[in-house]
Amino acid sequence: MRALRPIPSPMMKVLIDAVHPADVWTLGAVEDRLLDAGAETLWLSRPGKDSVVELIEARGRQHVRASKAGTNTLGLARELIVRDFRALRTVRRFRPDLVLTRSPAGVHSARLTRTPVIYDTDDGHVAGLLFWVAGPLANIIASPTATKKSYGRKHRRYRGYKELFYLHPDRFTPDPSIRSDLGVVDGQRLFLLRLTAFTASHDRSEAGMTRAQIDRLLGKLSPLGRVIISSESDLPPDLADMRVPTSPERFHSVLAAADLVIGDSQTVCSEAGVIGTPSIRYNTWAGRHPYQVELEERWGLTRAFLLSDESDFFAEVDRVLGDLPGAQATHAEGRARMLEWCGDPVDDLMEWISELTS
Repeated sequence: MRALRPIPSPMMKVLIDAVHPADVWTLGAVEDRLLDAGAETLWLSRPGKDSVVELIEARGRQHVRASKAGTNTLGLARELIVRDFRALRTVRRFRPDLVLTRSPAGVHSARLTRTPVIYDTDDGHVAGLLFWVAGPLANIIASPTATKKSYGRKHRRYRGYKELFYLHPDRFTPDPSIRSDLGVVDGQRLFLLRLTAFTASHDRSEAGMTRAQIDRLLGKLSPLGRVIISSESDLPPDLADMRVPTSPERFHSVLAAADLVIGDSQTVCSEAGVIGTPSIRYNTWAGRHPYQVELEERWGLTRAFLLSDESDFFAEVDRVLGDLPGAQATHAEGRARMLEWCGDPVDDLMEWISELTS
């Protein structure tokens, strides 16, 4: 870890805006460093979005319930208005020295109160309107080096991936008891199926696996080991018993314990890749996110298939299942090369916080 400039004041106040579970993990790693330096923090949370509230509360941190997650276009538009209002009200009451955010509301409330704001994004312009109503207004836009498009002088790039904020080996050690807690016996394979609801604003025209394809996967996986399902939506009654039974804060240990992750989720498959667990993704986003393309093409840490490539997707599933030890060894080697190349993105964010608040 390189030597960093200290934050300007041990009493610095930071508001952290989280709308997705990955935001809590990502910005939570920065919060840990800020708390160690004596800063005071407060979160803006989002009830109804997977486990955002649960993860913040598992950290033992205070939060303001800024908005409830919308589930359709009208609901998302209404949510943004409500979240903007509540974020602005919170900034005026808390009077932070800095706002850290991965959503537009945090940026808007900061600019309206002339508060410095860092907007972190690994999607960038690929996310469409979500980026363009936030990024141009931020003081600093932070993104991985895989983001080739430049957003001007305010753009800062860290050499690594969002997932390394919280899954860097200096910070994350898998829980060795997780397989036992999941009821997996010695020698049994563990497969994780991750399903996305596609209700986020940037997912409105996107899609993933159908029930028929899920059933086909279960037919391949179930005879080979234990299958558990992580789903943003309620599972149908016949699959409900397969839902991951552990608490949200242990989910990454579940990923690390799995022999294979398959799903239509961008974030979870990327997390699995960074941890070193083979992952295969099937959705309409395949090939569009620069950082995920880099994870696949440079390091071999995930595979992605478009919905139009169904036969290739299932052929890859069969190939990996036919030689899981080989796939795992390949991923371990790719992860080692990736970690040797990457920096620690938390170091970079702390440097930019000092730059912005000095």
